[in-house]
Amino acid sequence: MVLKTNAQDEERQADNSAGVVLRAQSLSKSFGGQDVLRDVDVELRRGEVILLEGENGSGKTTLINILTGNLEPDSGSIHYTANSRAIEFQFPQSWWQRLKPVNRFASDTVARHGFGRTWQDVRLFESMSLCENIAVADPSQRGENPLFAMFSSPFSNGHGAGSEESIQNRSKPLADLAARRTLNQLGLAGREQSSGDMISLGQSKRVAIARAVAAGARVLFLDEPLAGLDRQGINDVLKLLSELVQNRRVTLVIVEHAFNQNHLKEMITSHWRLENGELTVNPPGAAGTTDASTQPHWFQMLADAADEVITEPLPRGAKLTRFRIADRYSSNPVLEITDLVVKRGNRTVVGLDDEGNEAGLNLAINQGEIVILQAPNGWGKSTLFNTLVGLGESDSVNGSARQGMLSGPAWSRRCSGMIAIPSSEALFKTLSASECFVLATEDSFGAANQFENHTISEMSGGQRQLLQLEIALHNSQQDTLVILDEPYVGLDENKSEKFTRKLLAADFQACLMLLPSHFRTIH
Repeated sequence: MVLKTNAQDEERQADNSAGVVLRAQSLSKSFGGQDVLRDVDVELRRGEVILLEGENGSGKTTLINILTGNLEPDSGSIHYTANSRAIEFQFPQSWWQRLKPVNRFASDTVARHGFGRTWQDVRLFESMSLCENIAVADPSQRGENPLFAMFSSPFSNGHGAGSEESIQNRSKPLADLAARRTLNQLGLAGREQSSGDMISLGQSKRVAIARAVAAGARVLFLDEPLAGLDRQGINDVLKLLSELVQNRRVTLVIVEHAFNQNHLKEMITSHWRLENGELTVNPPGAAGTTDASTQPHWFQMLADAADEVITEPLPRGAKLTRFRIADRYSSNPVLEITDLVVKRGNRTVVGLDDEGNEAGLNLAINQGEIVILQAPNGWGKSTLFNTLVGLGESDSVNGSARQGMLSGPAWSRRCSGMIAIPSSEALFKTLSASECFVLATEDSFGAANQFENHTISEMSGGQRQLLQLEIALHNSQQDTLVILDEPYVGLDENKSEKFTRKLLAADFQACLMLLPSHFRTIH
């Protein structure tokens, strides 16, 4: 922490009078030599509602982690002025600053200065009641420190230990009473003793927001507060957020899926967009977008090879593009999914319609088709991939499929003719490229490949991605269904075209590729 000076005191007073609650300058952060944030400047004012946008991997979570004290930046400064106890941090910090017992840069310090956060996965205490979930965040409650129990006196409140008022004070502390009032305001009266795992997703998100406010948050960072909610749940959360902004002048920074941003448009006062490590600020209605009309060359290669290209809309901002190869195409479905609904706990991940209602996903892939499913980040692409290939990360799956391979564990589906490559790397890093190829194909990798004797750890991300895609296509046959999760991510233009040529020349019944809403090619 930097020592206060008269100039800094004057600056803080000016910030408070102007409503500035946070000012960060020249924030930079890199991971493994890759710059995620580069000299980012941000300023937040009281009562603002910021929509933080950016493609998957653009650094949104990294920025939030830094501003909430969960991650230390490599360089820069952060000036917190949400309440009267202003504090400033300069980075990089010295070792003695990291060892300070109080006012060190950490999430609890930032929270005490009025900055709260909610998470995408809510994170309620499932075994605790709703009342306890909110009361636990109240700054006035002592927590479970055994020293308080050892040295506190039952008579310290001025009442006899056995008096009725004393018993009530000990059993219903102020934090508990405040939590009950909050639950009443949230429309959850009568649910005070319900455990955190016995309420709907929309209710749990309202409780999580209320818990952050109970901790004293004057600024809230919200990670996908509307994700997975039906229409009523969305309305409930929006009502709570509007009340916080209008009546309490709480500042909000929101990360939300593209298909839910329309619900927030009346609240948003400014757009922040992260791209290539840099932050741009735009007024309402002027959010930065990627030009989706400009297709990469590999997309045009697929279109040129197809006899017919068909585009179909899907719910929640997704779309399907079918490339039908003339000498392969048949109307015989290789895969036909009907009324698919996939849940994780109370949250429906796959199968929602545009209004957020559970309708089920219908999808058919015909013989001789290369099909691209494009969807925004958070739509459920990875969950759909895991469901199709049998990785079983979801709590419940309902629906039906005509293809018999969609049953049993992943290895049985592979034996039935399904080849799947996830978006995350699935190679043995200590083996060479040639060894990985032989292990997967029982065939020679080919001496012409310049990377055959390189270990996987020595190869670039694009080289690794191309290798596992080549392995998949080498294994495909005329009765194979190929499913690829974001195959072009990490490939530059040359490697993208190389893979596309191999894809068009490979033998398979059909191919399904899951991709983000906007194509991105590395140059």
